[in-house]
Amino acid sequence: MFLSTIQCGFPSPAEDYLEEVLSLDDICISNPASTFLGRVSGSSLKDICIYSGDIVVIDKSLTAVHRDLVVCAIDGEFNAKILHIDPLQGIRLLSANSEFAPIEIKELTDFRVWGVITFVIQDIKNRSNDWHY
Repeated sequence: MFLSTIQCGFPSPAEDYLEEVLSLDDICISNPASTFLGRVSGSSLKDICIYSGDIVVIDKSLTAVHRDLVVCAIDGEFNAKILHIDPLQGIRLLSANSEFAPIEIKELTDFRVWGVITFVIQDIKNRSNDWHY
């Protein structure tokens, strides 16, 4: 890992040495026994820059709270959504795309939070056509 930060503004002189070898496991995985990777499919989270094909890091040991990005099992199907917990309205699963309506969790819905998404790994190089600069 570089000792200096990487500027996104004006260029600065590069450092010619590294601090230490760093693994993505050290950055993305706090609880190895309960952490899984999953590939996203669909466009329901595109407005928070999570796209089909991205890889999400899911920690099953975390307790999901209001506004967490979660992977849920809903009637036997996995979905990645934003968890919305309201004392009056109950639990709703929100998309980050206006084309998708919220999913309201009813009393008889077979529903459980499977894990909390902690990181997203994206292939930025192959998305350069998406940038309009």
